[in-house]
Amino acid sequence: MRFFSLLENKRLTLILASILIILHVGAFSYRTVIGANETADSAEYLLCAQNAANGQGFNTNIEGEPFSEETVSKRPFGYPAIILAMGQSKIALMGLQTLFSLGTICLCLFFVRRFTGSNASINFLLAGFIFTPSQVIYATSIMSEIPFQFFLTAGILSAILFFKENRIRWILLSALAFSIGFTIKPVLYPAAILFSIVALIFVTRKRLFRIIPIAILPALCVLSMACWNYSRTQVFEISSIQTTNMLAVNMKLVLYQANGQERGEFVIDSLEREADKITNYKERQQFRSRHSRQIFLEHPIIATYQFAKGIILFFLDPGRFDCITYAGIENRQGFMNALAAQDSGIIKRILQSMPLWLWLVLICVLIFNVIKITFYTKFLIQDKENLPTRILLSCGIACIALASGPLGFCRYALPVVPLILIGGSLAFACKKPSNSSLK
Repeated sequence: MRFFSLLENKRLTLILASILIILHVGAFSYRTVIGANETADSAEYLLCAQNAANGQGFNTNIEGEPFSEETVSKRPFGYPAIILAMGQSKIALMGLQTLFSLGTICLCLFFVRRFTGSNASINFLLAGFIFTPSQVIYATSIMSEIPFQFFLTAGILSAILFFKENRIRWILLSALAFSIGFTIKPVLYPAAILFSIVALIFVTRKRLFRIIPIAILPALCVLSMACWNYSRTQVFEISSIQTTNMLAVNMKLVLYQANGQERGEFVIDSLEREADKITNYKERQQFRSRHSRQIFLEHPIIATYQFAKGIILFFLDPGRFDCITYAGIENRQGFMNALAAQDSGIIKRILQSMPLWLWLVLICVLIFNVIKITFYTKFLIQDKENLPTRILLSCGIACIALASGPLGFCRYALPVVPLILIGGSLAFACKKPSNSSLK
């Protein structure tokens, strides 16, 4: 009881909020001095923005190299457009993303405060963000996770408010958020289509015919993106990276476990060389898809295990990749390859080189990951009245989790961290009668 009384303390809320602000300002200040945190993906986002600025369109084709259709649709235009809007300034981009991160936290605070009236829930939410190092890591990285997180959170919460209040403004905000989020990360396209279908059914039954265009906006964005890519590549697809990664990354991990790293590398490299010989892009993508399915069907148990392991790591990973590389202990490519190949020698060397403070951070984050998943599960099981809230939060989480693949880095889970924390906060609420206001 004394513990819960402490969590209800308003002074604790102020302390936790101050820590979050200090972490964001500190990370931003640190990165303005030493430079933005960048990955191989960052280089492609910057290249895409540069090509667009030079009038070559949104693509990742390197000037002077042979043109490849894969580069046309590999990166959607949303995040490169944000880079352009910031004048391609990395400092301005980090500043904007820091505001996006704090904005996401404010959205969650608004929602939880509105429907629980519990300081304990607010403090649980704030503590959850503090124990998510990737929140500040990617706020100061040239990566799309934080802007995508903001629009995904805004879309889900607006949809929940629409089902509660039946106000047109909420479905408008939700549709816009889903549409923008989809242009940043195409992984959102199943949720965008599902949103449009459910919203269309709902507004039709309510005879709100004037907002049908708003309801179907996310689905129209998905269709427009696929048609736009078809006009440029003659392939009706959302992004080329989904097909190429399925073979080059996901199925490679299956073969690593089935046949060993050396054999797995040989098979995938051979298939990629064969694919490169196919001049027709559509046939090249079909070749990759066909062989991905073939590998999956040849090793269904291993493949299922790999994807199930990835989902578990998706929820539990404390940042074994992000924190170590952000701290400069190991370069990204070396550690990623070691994790993918499960090279125990390299992994052991890296872990032994970690300072004590980083071990403590990762352990604390892991413990809190277990806690927040436990409370989210409690929310799903015990809160029988908040059906729309449970469905919408869980659909948003499942959409991203199922697409994360076998690696399961915490970066993949970052967009849905606010959704998990909101569910956990609702379960954590001390004032149970106010929870019913969500129904």
